[in-house]
Amino acid sequence: MKSSLLTIVTILFFFIGCEKKIEPVKVGEMNEYKDPAYGFKIKYPKEWKNFGQAGKAIFAKSQEVLNKFIDPRTGEEGAQVTVEVIRYFGKTPDEILNEGKENLKETWQNIQVMPDAPLAVAGKQATNVRYSIPVTSKTMIQGLELYIPGDTAMYKLTQMGYGDHYGAHGDVFNAIINSFELPAFVAKKSDVWAPSGNMETYKTDFFTMQYPDNLDFVQTKKGANYLAMGMRADRLDCSINIDVFDAKKLSVEKVWDQNKGKYKVKSSGQAKIDDQNAFFADYSPMRDINSRVYFAVKNDKVIRVTINYFAPQKDVYFPTFENMVKSIKLK
Repeated sequence: MKSSLLTIVTILFFFIGCEKKIEPVKVGEMNEYKDPAYGFKIKYPKEWKNFGQAGKAIFAKSQEVLNKFIDPRTGEEGAQVTVEVIRYFGKTPDEILNEGKENLKETWQNIQVMPDAPLAVAGKQATNVRYSIPVTSKTMIQGLELYIPGDTAMYKLTQMGYGDHYGAHGDVFNAIINSFELPAFVAKKSDVWAPSGNMETYKTDFFTMQYPDNLDFVQTKKGANYLAMGMRADRLDCSINIDVFDAKKLSVEKVWDQNKGKYKVKSSGQAKIDDQNAFFADYSPMRDINSRVYFAVKNDKVIRVTINYFAPQKDVYFPTFENMVKSIKLK
């Protein structure tokens, strides 16, 4: 019996001794991200990708790494960095900070939040909120939230590591934080934007559309689509985008069934675009930004129209884009 026990202990020590430790991750080549809506800049490892969107960038090596933080039973261990823009809208920086800490406690069970600590980032005095979250008896998710005050918004920079990956990515985290740049100051506009009364006609091989001539055209990636275009108002987050792609002999109902799962739909319904049956869905891709997407089919082509607008000023932007959709004539 003693011999068997000794053997088991010896085997356990063998495996513990052979357990691989995570080597410190070196800071290699980095890419730079400039947020298209708010203008902040930050660098991240070249092998990582951005899984976020305008106003909330999420950097990680893979989607599997992000999945691990959501559900520890899945995914791949690793690290992630997020930069989120939180507009003040009458709130003080302290109020936003306290709301952030409360949100941490509501999101994670058994979280341990350390006392605030000051830290200089991008030439500003930031607040450093560190925390740890037990996921197993031996494994913790460790994180840090940096609240960096800007002129019109708070910038929340979050770094997280699963288990030993937090310490292993220490140099990478430092390089990312040190690369962060606040957007250049933009003079405030005293007047509320309004659509021009002068209308132009946008013509393509697939549709025509009326639009106010004070909208700006924006470059969009065409990819495998037949067409991709975009226009915006005075704000980068107030825009209309249209892409046309192959319907593959599917009806608009089938196209809608295949695509609706890609959106966090708040409400949906049916509409008409140039007397063609269409489906639409309302959703919110990020805080204070609402969107509406339309799907229509004509001549075996899908016409997808996406409207984005600043929610607190819906009455300023949304009617303009909706009128543009109503003006569409399909070919």
